[in-house]
Amino acid sequence: MNKWRNIFKNRSIQWADSKWGVWVLFLCAFADASFLPLPTPMLFLTVTLINPKKAYKYALFATMGTLIGGIGGYSIGHFAWHNADGEFTGFAQFLFNNIPGFTETMYDKIQILFTKWDFWILLLSASIPLPYKVFSISSGIFDINVFVFIITTFISHGLRFFLLAFLTLKLGPQIKKFFQIRLRTLAIATSAGIGIIILAIRIF
Repeated sequence: MNKWRNIFKNRSIQWADSKWGVWVLFLCAFADASFLPLPTPMLFLTVTLINPKKAYKYALFATMGTLIGGIGGYSIGHFAWHNADGEFTGFAQFLFNNIPGFTETMYDKIQILFTKWDFWILLLSASIPLPYKVFSISSGIFDINVFVFIITTFISHGLRFFLLAFLTLKLGPQIKKFFQIRLRTLAIATSAGIGIIILAIRIF
């Protein structure tokens, strides 16, 4: 694992110094939101620290990559997850067996969250430590309104990446330590705040 992490880190540095940096980040975010687990936030931090002048451009490309990848994940869930008998397709079983963290048990937990909170759970997805592909595919499976899905994905992940860009510009290299430690607390606090707002809306 450390070997692959070091290779990815070295490649990230090379990409950041090239004109292809934003597109590599876009493709990474796209894959991460649809079918393949990739460390998009760490790639984002690496390229942004090397080229801070492009911080908000990177944030835009990462957001759009996540959005378009999310639409791809939504399509997988909507069109390719169940067969005519309502059973998992071979493709769904393949993803269960090959995407780390996306098991049938996780699928059942996500189904409970969507049943309880509907599309509101998507607002929390950017701060929940689960791959977004889990939420994008599940949104298609559970037939969340596609326009609501697109808008919610754009807002939640746009806030995430632009916040990271802002913090990177303010904190510089210290952002890595902040990202690994303090951002977890920030994510929990943000999730709790949004959760309270959602609960209040549902009650009143």
